[in-house]
Amino acid sequence: MKTGLVMCGPDVAYGPLALLTGTFEEKAQKAHALGFDGIELMVRDPAGLDWEYVKRILQTNQLETPQVVTGELFGADGLCLVTPDDELYRLALARTQAVIDLAAYLDHAMVNVGRLRGRLDWMRNVTDPWAVAVERIRDVTRYAGARGVVITLEPINRYEVDFIANVQDGLCFLQDVGEPNLGLMLDLFHMNIEDASIKDSLAAAGKHCRHVHIADTNRLYPGAGHMDFDAVFDTLRATHYQGYVSAEILPKPDPDTAAARTIEFLRKHLS
Repeated sequence: MKTGLVMCGPDVAYGPLALLTGTFEEKAQKAHALGFDGIELMVRDPAGLDWEYVKRILQTNQLETPQVVTGELFGADGLCLVTPDDELYRLALARTQAVIDLAAYLDHAMVNVGRLRGRLDWMRNVTDPWAVAVERIRDVTRYAGARGVVITLEPINRYEVDFIANVQDGLCFLQDVGEPNLGLMLDLFHMNIEDASIKDSLAAAGKHCRHVHIADTNRLYPGAGHMDFDAVFDTLRATHYQGYVSAEILPKPDPDTAAARTIEFLRKHLS
């Protein structure tokens, strides 16, 4: 398993769950100095980024890019795929495709779909909103597949979305979409709320788990809450998971300290 953390790209001024301070280059240098294997790049609009600069900074600091994060497409710009607003959907699709193109350029990083997916209860005049969601995310997944990019679907707790809240929901959705480059990104914070057993859900996800977001039960750095991390890592090893365990946590007591405490914790559990 490899270690990572969410870090704002040059076009994102602030990410609520992103770590490290300074310029983009300074944050990359800090991530490398701490010993992280890679960073998840949080972006807002690839059209405003210097792609060559971003890739050079990451390569110079020997950092992989396992995933490009889309949270701010929804958080900052309100873009979503499941919406009755056709123009909003068109804009969301175009922006998502741009993120996929960037991910392909960054050595075929994955692209997550979390809140970007939207909500079913917004589709009140649609007979089968689930089918709409399946169709729209299938289109995104096929676009990504043609470019060698994996889409990671994130189950999110009921207080933030209204569909795909747990691993079982995610597996059902993957089956309905039916594309091999669609997997699950499992976030321990959401799993602590929605999955009856984190250990059993990780085991059930198995090969469909492409990426793991690590956080403690209170969304702070691992070790600051009461998550049973021994069971988590034992299960990941039992399922032969070899991807990233990447911190998406509240930047407390400050972004740099949270990153340092995360890597210290991960070293102990992955050694």
